[in-house]
Amino acid sequence: MFRVKAAFQQTASLLAPCRASSALLTARHRISPLQKRLYTDEQNKNASGGRVFETTTAQFDKDVLDSEVPTIVDFYAEWCQPCKMLGPLLSKAVEKDGRVNLAKINVDENLDLAGDYKISSLPTVMAFRDGEPVAAFIGMRPPAAISEFVKDIAEGNEVGSAGRSA
Repeated sequence: MFRVKAAFQQTASLLAPCRASSALLTARHRISPLQKRLYTDEQNKNASGGRVFETTTAQFDKDVLDSEVPTIVDFYAEWCQPCKMLGPLLSKAVEKDGRVNLAKINVDENLDLAGDYKISSLPTVMAFRDGEPVAAFIGMRPPAAISEFVKDIAEGNEVGSAGRSA
């Protein structure tokens, strides 16, 4: 009996590292928050709106021009202080409204796209519907004006350059 108990304890101590490595293996294969967000973004590509994402020149046609959902494009640069203030306000307004998407484009990394749309000042915000630009504004705006701009784009209203209904 003593030999059986000793053998059992020895086997259990040998298996302990296997259990630990099994737990590590399981932990390694869990989905990270970034993977989960990317997977969720991929699933929501055909959603009705409210999606905020980065895009590039290569993806612009697919993400913005071919989109069935009206898309607001935020042309920004990392060094631009007004861009850093405007970006979160736009994101919040788009997510809250849920009927339009927001594509963010870093002009320093996508110079040709910025040139195509004649972006000369930052931040520049343009709205696209059915592949065509329908409204734009340049510079910082108060949160109420940004929300109104997003609402007007979502509802298909005419929008002036100041972000207010024309």
